[in-house]
Amino acid sequence: MEVSSMIPCKGCTSWQGLLLTASLLICCHLATTAKVTIESVPLDVFEGDNVLLHVHNLPESLLSFVWFKGLTNMKHRIALYVLNTNLIVPGPVHSGRETMYRNGSLWIHNVTHKDTGFYTLQTINRHGRTVSITTMHLHVHPKLFTCGCPHISARPTIESVPPRVAQGSSVLLLVHNLPDNLRALYWYKGVILFNKLEVARHIIESNSSVPGPLHSGRETVYSNGSMLFHNVTCEDMGFYTLRIVSRILEVESAHVQLQVDPSSCTCCNPLASAPLTIEPVPRSAAEGESILLQVHNLPEDLQAFSWYKGVYISPVFKITEYSRTMNSITQGLEHSGRETVYTNGSLLLQDVTENDSGLYTLQILNRVSENVTALVQFHVNKLVKKPFLEVSDTTVTVQSSVLFSCLSADIGISIRWIFNNQSLQLTERMSLSPMNCGLRIDPVRSEDAGEYKCEVFNSVSSKTSLPVSLVVMNEGQTVRREMEVSFMISCKGCTPWQGLLLTASLLSCWYQPTTAQITIELPPNVFEGDNVLLQVHNLPDNLLAFAWYKGVTNLKRGIAIYSLKYNLSVTGPVHSGRETVYSNGSLLLQSVTHKDTGFYTFRTISRQAEIVSVTSMYLHVHTSILTYAHPPTSVQPTIESVPPRVAEGASVLLLVHNLQENLLGLFWYKGVIVFKNHEVARHMVGKNSSVPGPAHSGRETMYSNGSLLLHNITLNDIGFYTLRTLSRDLKMKLTHVQLQVDTSLSACCNPLTSAPLTIEPVPQNAAEGESVLLLVHNLPEDLRTFSWYKGVHSMQNLKIADYSRAINYIIRGPAYRGREMVYTNGSLLLQGITEKDAGFYTLQTSNRDFIIEKAYVQLHVKKPVSEPFLRVTDTTVPVQGSVVFTCLSANTGISIRWVFNNQSLQLTERMTLSPTKCGLSIDPVRREDAGQYKCEVSNTVSSKTSLPVRLAVVN
Repeated sequence: MEVSSMIPCKGCTSWQGLLLTASLLICCHLATTAKVTIESVPLDVFEGDNVLLHVHNLPESLLSFVWFKGLTNMKHRIALYVLNTNLIVPGPVHSGRETMYRNGSLWIHNVTHKDTGFYTLQTINRHGRTVSITTMHLHVHPKLFTCGCPHISARPTIESVPPRVAQGSSVLLLVHNLPDNLRALYWYKGVILFNKLEVARHIIESNSSVPGPLHSGRETVYSNGSMLFHNVTCEDMGFYTLRIVSRILEVESAHVQLQVDPSSCTCCNPLASAPLTIEPVPRSAAEGESILLQVHNLPEDLQAFSWYKGVYISPVFKITEYSRTMNSITQGLEHSGRETVYTNGSLLLQDVTENDSGLYTLQILNRVSENVTALVQFHVNKLVKKPFLEVSDTTVTVQSSVLFSCLSADIGISIRWIFNNQSLQLTERMSLSPMNCGLRIDPVRSEDAGEYKCEVFNSVSSKTSLPVSLVVMNEGQTVRREMEVSFMISCKGCTPWQGLLLTASLLSCWYQPTTAQITIELPPNVFEGDNVLLQVHNLPDNLLAFAWYKGVTNLKRGIAIYSLKYNLSVTGPVHSGRETVYSNGSLLLQSVTHKDTGFYTFRTISRQAEIVSVTSMYLHVHTSILTYAHPPTSVQPTIESVPPRVAEGASVLLLVHNLQENLLGLFWYKGVIVFKNHEVARHMVGKNSSVPGPAHSGRETMYSNGSLLLHNITLNDIGFYTLRTLSRDLKMKLTHVQLQVDTSLSACCNPLTSAPLTIEPVPQNAAEGESVLLLVHNLPEDLRTFSWYKGVHSMQNLKIADYSRAINYIIRGPAYRGREMVYTNGSLLLQGITEKDAGFYTLQTSNRDFIIEKAYVQLHVKKPVSEPFLRVTDTTVPVQGSVVFTCLSANTGISIRWVFNNQSLQLTERMTLSPTKCGLSIDPVRREDAGQYKCEVSNTVSSKTSLPVRLAVVN
C-alpha cells in the first residue's frame, strides 16, 4: 500500500510515540488479509487475577508487533516486541505487570479495575508496513475481598526493632503500610514538624536521601521509609515523626517512640528525679475495650495537670483538667464522656474505637509554675474476620505452577501460611506476594500435595481460613498450557520507549561521521526575553530526517525530530512549546530564559537510516538589562493585609508579595501552626485549581498568585493566618499575616467581657541594631506566671524566660541570648536586634485557676538599604531612539521609585517598567525626556537615592 505525502496520524505526533524512525513514519492502516484473534484466558477476570490475552493466527515474516491500551491513542503504548532480536521495549503505560511473548500474547499480572478497557495489537512487517490491527475489550470484575490489605486504606505505622535498646546499640524504626505514589519522606525528632528538627529526607524520584539539620551522622534512611539508628545514646530517647508527602501533595504523619534502657545510660544522675512517663495498658487494644494511660513519676509538688488529644497544648484539644488546690476536675472540648481522670494523673478511656488511636499529651504544672509535658501513643484495632483461601486450581500436575490467595476484608493485618496444620516452610520454589497474601509454587512437586490454610492476625486477634486441599498429578494426566517466553535484552540506552528514534531494526550504535561540514550560526548576544534563531548552514542533501537535542550526549532530551519526506515535525520530551523547527534545519527559540543556556545538538539522518552528522553548539543567554540585581529566590514571601484593619462585615485581601517560582502548591491555614484540620484552602499550580479545606467557611477565595480574599469578616476571623508554599524540589516555606478587625465598630461586643491578651511591637518595623519592645496589653489581673517563647510552640528549648508573680522572680530559658529584658507587666524588650530575631514570639500566661492563655506577635527586622547604582544604555540618544535605565541594588525586599528632575517620574505610554520596577525603558525617546534621572530604593526602615544620570536627547 502506498503512503500518502502528508501524514495526519494523530498518535504519531509525540516524541514518546515514535515507534518507527522517520523512514517508517507511515499512516497506520487496517489490513484485511490477517485473521488475528485475541482470547482472554480466563474469560471472567476479577481484581487480583492474572490474565492472558492469547493471540491466535499471528502473521508470519513480521518485523515487530506492539500492544496499546485503548483504541486510537497511539501514545498509550504498553510494549514493543522486535522478533529478529527478541527485544522488548516497554512503553509509557507499561506498569511493570505486563509480560509479552514471542507468539504475540500479553500476560497481565494482578489486574485491577483500572485495567478495564480496550487493548489493541498492531503487527508490522519487514517493510515497515502495518499488517493488522486487532482490538479486544477486557472487563475486570470487582472482588468482594482484597488480598491482604489495600495500601490506600491501611494507615502507616512504625515499629521500633527492638522495642527497647541499650545505649551504644542500633535500632531500626521499621515502617509498615507505606502508601504508593509517594513524592518524598521526611523524618523529624519530636512530634511537631519543625524544619530545624528534620533528621533526613528521602526523595522517591531520584532515590536519594538528604541529611537534615538534626542529622548526627548515625542515621540511615531507606527507600521504604525506615530509619536505622547506629550507636544510640540516651539523648536519642523520645518520639520521632515520619512525614509522608504523596504525588497529589497529601501529607500524612506517623509517630514512634524510641526507648533507651535507662540502666545503660552511664550519664544518668542517680540523685535526679525520674522523668514523667506514661504507659498505655494494654499497649494495643481491640475496639470496645478500655485503655488506661498510667502515669509514672508524677511530681510531688503538683499544682495541676491537663490531658490533651494530640500533641498540641490548646483549649481546642483539651480533654480534662485537674486542680489539686481546688480538688476539682474540669472537662474540656475533647471530652467524649468515655474518659475518667484520676488524681494520680492517669486517664482511663472506655469503649475505645479506632478513632481514639494516636498521641495524647499530659501537661503538669508544679509549685514553681513550671510546665512539664509527657506524650503517649497507643493503637486500637478491630477484631479480624475469618479469611477466605482461593486457589488457581485444586488439581495440578508436576512441574506446573499454582497460586493461593488469602482474601480478607481487614486492613493492617499480618498473614501466616499453614501446610498440613503446621507453619509452611518456604522453599526456593515458593514465593510470597509483597503483603504475604499470595503464595505461588513454581514448579510444583508431588510433596506439595496436602492441606493449605492461611491465618490473618493483628495485635489483638487472629482467624484462620477453611482448608483447601491440593492434588498433584503426574505429567500427562492433564493438559498443560504451554507458552513461549521471550528473551529480554537490557540494551542500555535503547530500552526506554521515549528514547526510540529508529525502529527496532535500526536499534544500533549511534556514531558520528566526520564528512558533513554543517555549521550553526547564532546572534552575537542573546538576552533573556529575546527570540533566537539557531540557523543551520550546509545542510546535506538526500536526508531522511534531522533531530534537535538539548545537551550533548543525552538522547532522551529530544526537542524535536523533523521528517523531510513528509514535512512532519514530532516534538520531544524537552519541547517547551517555544521551539519551532524549519525544513532547512534551523531552530527558533522564542522568549528565551536563563534556563535555555547550554549545549544544543543537531543530528542528521540519511535515507539509509545512518547518522550523517552530529553538530553541537553552545548558547549563552545573558541576564536581561531589565533584570534586577538580586535574584528573586533570595526574597522571602511577605503578606500584606489590605486594608490593615477591617470593619466587621467588610472584606479583606491577604495579598502575597515575592511569591517564588517553580511551585507545586500553596496552602492557607487558620492560625500559626500548620494543622490539616485548620486548612482553609489549597491551590494546585499544575492544574491551576483551588480546593477548599476543612476550615473553609464559604467566604474565602484563593487566587493563583497565592492571595486570599475573605468576604463578610466576623470577629471569629481575627488572628493569624499562615501560607505554606511547596516548591518542586519539595522545600516548604511558611509565611504569616495577622488579620485585625476593628472591634469598635462591632455591634456584638460585650462591654463586660475582659479584653483579650494582645501584644504590640514598638516600633512595628525595626532596623538592625535597634531595640524593639513587645508591649503586652490586657495582662490578666489574677496572673500567676507568664513565659516567653521564640516561635509559635511552647517548647522548653524555645523558652526565653519565665516570670512567677508569687516569688517575683524571673528564670532564663534555653533561648535567652543576653539581649532580652523581661518586665513584670509581661512586656519583653529585645536589644541590638538582627534579622535572625525576626519572626514569631509567643507569650503564655497562667492565671490563679491555672487557665492558660496564649498570644502571638510577629516581628519584622530589616537591614538599612545601601545606595543604589543607576546604569543607562547610553547617555546620549537621538529622537525616536530608545534608552534603558537599570537601578542596581544589593538589597532584597525593597521598593523602587524613579525620580526625574528631582520629582517623581510621571509615566507616559512610551515608558515601561520591569516587573520589579528596577528597569525603566523609554521607546521612542522624545526631546522632553532629556534631563536628570535618579532611582530611590526603600524598605520599611530606610531609603537611599542613587547619584544622578543625565540624559541628552539629540536630533
